[in-house]
Formats: sequence, structure tokens, C-alpha cells
Amino acid sequence: MKRFIKPVRAAFMASILASVATPAFAQADLAGAISVGEAATRKAEQTQERINQLDDERSDMVREFRTLLQQKDAAALYKRQQERVVASQENELKSLEEQLGRVEEIKAQMVPMMEDMIAAAKMFYAADLPFKDMTEDGKLDVRADRYAKLDDVMGRGDVSPAERYRLIIQAFQSEMEYGRTIDAYTDDITLADGSVKTVDIFRYGRVAMVYITKDRNQLGRWDRETQQWVDLPSSYKSEVLKGIRIADKVATPAIMMAPVVKLSAQ
Repeated sequence: MKRFIKPVRAAFMASILASVATPAFAQADLAGAISVGEAATRKAEQTQERINQLDDERSDMVREFRTLLQQKDAAALYKRQQERVVASQENELKSLEEQLGRVEEIKAQMVPMMEDMIAAAKMFYAADLPFKDMTEDGKLDVRADRYAKLDDVMGRGDVSPAERYRLIIQAFQSEMEYGRTIDAYTDDITLADGSVKTVDIFRYGRVAMVYITKDRNQLGRWDRETQQWVDLPSSYKSEVLKGIRIADKVATPAIMMAPVVKLSAQ
């Protein structure tokens, strides 16, 4: 015989099932809500990251824009400066073109000027003490050779005017230097009595020029007025020998007594 559940018992069981089923539905809704919340949070985080990225990109673009503005200003300033430089160079080119147009005229004026300079240098050379500037081997008088070369270059077509002028100025500078130096060398000289002797010459700048024989027994000086050698007292012997040693760099520089003669102005 079949058993049927009574209505009261069925209602009771339904209420129990309902009470049991309700928490399960609530848990499902809560899990769904949590899942939706987590998804929203992740979406918000992604959105914030994108916002931060866009803000960084904006900051980079602003800095780059400012840098470009500075570069633009610098380029504009450089352009203005270069325009002034170009204008100055154009003016300089015009000036050079004008000068080049007068080159032949300048050359024509330089030749007589250089001839006059050489003539003046030779006149001074002839009136000066007749000292030499010997090479170390004693075979060449550099001073005399310098003036011979000046005559040579003035007659040569392969020497530029600039080189000729340089050699002339070099000759004047060398003559000026002789006045601030001392020198000693061996030479053959002709004395007042006509005899020729090999002697040691010593030059006191341009103040005096003396000689002493190899045996050290005779000494003299060059007389500007008579243009010949005259005897010196033996009291100058030690000073002359000291000067020669200093000039030969075998003695230290020291004060020397020179046989100076007072010159009268004409």
C-alpha cells in the first residue's frame, strides 16, 4: 500500500527546503557582486594607469615643446649673428678686391722704397765698425753675405716682393741685435804699418772693437776717425782676454772695461 505525505508534513518540509535554499541563492548573489566589484576595481586601476601614462606623455610633450622653443630661439639668434658675420665678410671681400686692383700700383711703389732701404742699410754698414759675423767654422761672414744676397734678390724675378721685403727687414733687425751683443772671432787684419797679422777680434756691441795677437803681446782698437787700427796700452790686456773668454762662453758674464773714445758731433 502506497504512502502519501500528509499536507501538514508537506508544508513543513517545503518550509525547511525554502529555509535551506535561501542562503545558497544569497551566496551566489554575493559572489557575483564581489566578482563585479573586482572587475570594476581592475577596470578602474587600468583606467588610472592609462590616465597616469597619458599625464606622463603630456609632461614629456610639454618639456619637448619647451626645448624646441629654446632651440628655435637659439637658432634665430645664431642666424642673426651669422648674418652679421656674412655682411662683415662681404665688406672685407669688397675691400680686398679693391686692394687687389691696386696690387700693381703697390708693387711699383715698393721697388724704389726697398732700393732706398737697402742703400740706407749699406751706408750704415760702411760707416759702422768693420766687424764680421762669422759662422762656427769660420769660413763665412754672415754679415757681408747678407748684403750680397740683398743685391742678388732685388735682381731676380723668381723672388716675390714680400720675400725681398722680409730679407731687408731681417737685415735691419740683425744690425740692431749687434748693438746688444758681444762676439769674438779670429781674423787676418792689416795694421797701420801695412803688416798683416792673424789676431783674435773682440767686439763690445757697437761701443768698441779690439784685437790681440796670438802671442798676446800686442793689442789695439779700431779708430772710427782714422778708419784704421791703433795700438792700445797693455793695461787693457786682461779686459780684452776676459771679454774673449765670455764671448766664447768659457767664462761667466761680468763687467768689462772697454776702450771708448768720446765722439764729437759734426
